Amino acid sequence: MTKVDADVHLTNRIALGCLSQDMSFMARILNAHIRWANAQLGAGWEASGGSDALLGVIGQNPGVTQNDLALTAVLKKSAVTKLVSEMDDNGLVIREKPKSDRRYNALRLSAAGEERWADVRRRMSEQQEPLLAPLTAEERDLLFSLMGRLIDNFVDELNGQTSRLARSTPCPTGRDRYGNGALPGQHGNSFRHDRA
Repeated sequence: MTKVDADVHLTNRIALGCLSQDMSFMARILNAHIRWANAQLGAGWEASGGSDALLGVIGQNPGVTQNDLALTAVLKKSAVTKLVSEMDDNGLVIREKPKSDRRYNALRLSAAGEERWADVRRRMSEQQEPLLAPLTAEERDLLFSLMGRLIDNFVDELNGQTSRLARSTPCPTGRDRYGNGALPGQHGNSFRHDRA
């Protein structure tokens, strides 16, 4: 997305109607804005699916298996194998065969991996701050809590467990997602919401 495209995209008020409550649409739009913002904030930052994200999962979960790493990051096992091999070659991770089960590798960070993870956490915080700037601390906590609940639900469904979350109708009549009286198709559902 060019700067001109972004300026036009970010300043227009386009009515979204029911699309403002369509998870796929809203996630795709938000993801595009996040990618654009990350590109503006500095080169060298990897996408969340890359080795830095895996480094974080390993750092938070010493002894994690490559299979669990793939499930957590929603990546193919072959992609995780390649990324873990690269991290191993770069001295960032240590693969160990647990005594209890020699069939898999338990992963943990090396000293160099710990240093890299500390740098990634710092950069992640710096980059997320402008992305989350419109939200209060409480709203940020709520956002991440709700995203976690959604992820847990998807994982439960993939594992054949019953969802703990109630299903809601995709587009309530007469109210926008903030409970305002705007009808779908009116300007109450737009990219930019002014709150009184």
